Amino acid sequence: MATIREIIKEKSEQLRSVDLLGPAKASEELVILASLLSSLNAEIVEKQFILNQKKVELLQEAKSVAKAKMLSEATMEYKDWIDRYMQGKALEELIRSLKYYLRQAAEEFKIGTN
Repeated sequence: MATIREIIKEKSEQLRSVDLLGPAKASEELVILASLLSSLNAEIVEKQFILNQKKVELLQEAKSVAKAKMLSEATMEYKDWIDRYMQGKALEELIRSLKYYLRQAAEEFKIGTN
């Protein structure tokens, strides 16, 4: 099974030629990406919770919020969270792009039928 990162990369490459997809297929892709974002958001929440637990642990050791934050950003928990977070941002941009394309296609259709 493909990872979320691989799916995002595949969809991103596919959407570079969005005009070849056409509005119907672009709409299907929009639904798929929205569903994927929903699943990813659940992972982000889980990773954020784990990271916050690590920050509390580090704060008890470091005795300083700034030092605990700095230390937390060098942990695997942070890497896991930021990775998912950035994947979410990439998905949001793909979704925005598809929505823009579909709006433009609808406008062109509306103009063409007048």
